[in-house]
Amino acid sequence: MMVLASTQRNIGYVVFAVVAVAFIGWLWANLRASRAEAGSEIELAANRKPYLSDEELEGKKLNLALFSAAGLLAIIGVALPLYWLAEPGRQEGAIEVFQESFVDRGLNLYEQGAQCVACHGGGGSGGNATFIINDQNGQFVSQVSWIAPALDDVLYRYSEEGVRYVLNYGRPGSPMAAWGGPGGGPLTTQQIDNIIDYLWTVQKSPEEVRTTLDDAVKALDAGLYERMLQVRGSNADVVPNGTVEAVDANRLSRADELALGEIIFGNQEIAAGSYSCARCHVAGASYGQAFQPFPRLQKGAFGPDLAGIQTEATEQQHFDLIWNGMKPGVGYFSRKQGNPQMPAFGLNPNTGQSEQGVPDLGEASMLAPEQVWAVITYERNLSNDSTVKSPVVGTAASPTFSGQN
Repeated sequence: MMVLASTQRNIGYVVFAVVAVAFIGWLWANLRASRAEAGSEIELAANRKPYLSDEELEGKKLNLALFSAAGLLAIIGVALPLYWLAEPGRQEGAIEVFQESFVDRGLNLYEQGAQCVACHGGGGSGGNATFIINDQNGQFVSQVSWIAPALDDVLYRYSEEGVRYVLNYGRPGSPMAAWGGPGGGPLTTQQIDNIIDYLWTVQKSPEEVRTTLDDAVKALDAGLYERMLQVRGSNADVVPNGTVEAVDANRLSRADELALGEIIFGNQEIAAGSYSCARCHVAGASYGQAFQPFPRLQKGAFGPDLAGIQTEATEQQHFDLIWNGMKPGVGYFSRKQGNPQMPAFGLNPNTGQSEQGVPDLGEASMLAPEQVWAVITYERNLSNDSTVKSPVVGTAASPTFSGQN
């Protein structure tokens, strides 16, 4: 597209140069034909001075004028259709140039202006942010290292509008401040859009998104990993983005679902917690003190406490929520109205939207059906000490989860 645009631009320059040279030549010839004043008006008046005879005018001079005009018309007649044929390519090339400039602006904002890189790492790979915890009276309680999630997979679970909402309004109670004008932040709407333009360029491939979690499971429990892939293979005909088919998918055993669910729910090391439910639903999980929050961070964190969710939602409702994410204003069992900050972990919100100018990442999503079911089983047993009591990870970045809240 850029080659077509460049060729078309060159043709335009050539046509302009030819016309400009012809005009300058005509002007120069007319100036040369004039004479300096040498006497009275009667002697110099053009309408009184004898000019060339008809034989001379209708000879070489006339032929030269006619052939010159015909040549110029031929050039214009050929060049203009070529210019018109290349116009779609020029327009597409202009869009690409604009998009490249938007991405460059977004990169500059990410690394220099808003300095997102300080928390979320280079290329959105995830990182840490120093955060001050205060009590209800604004008094200092502690300084913690808050795990900032990776952003190189964020558009596999959030739509552009969902990402824009978080950028505009931030996440209260966390290091993520409101950056957009609607939330009182310093960035304009165009700047927020440019950051999103940049984020599109750093998204992992669909294969990387899926294998990131799979490889982590394999490293923690090779047997569980093999059984998980077996179940996934048996679900090969399940449509990735079809909720009904996914609900009917084959599942792991209950014991395996509890083990796998705990890994996904609580691990903050996998993509800096971007797969983790605890990051939002367990106070203290994002800074290595899960289930041991400071006094003002009780009953969940940014999201609601999920202990006891089995009494408030059916498995079908639970699955739909994790698979499809929340939609603003829609009621979700006892949790009242949804908001755009609960993403879709099973349904890729950006699939099939390339015609609207949004890149299409394919049908891959953050979690496969058997993984979503594992999370559901684990969450529905958070308050059951007899079934959830053996932690699988216990580092500072990936705290243990005892099931007690």
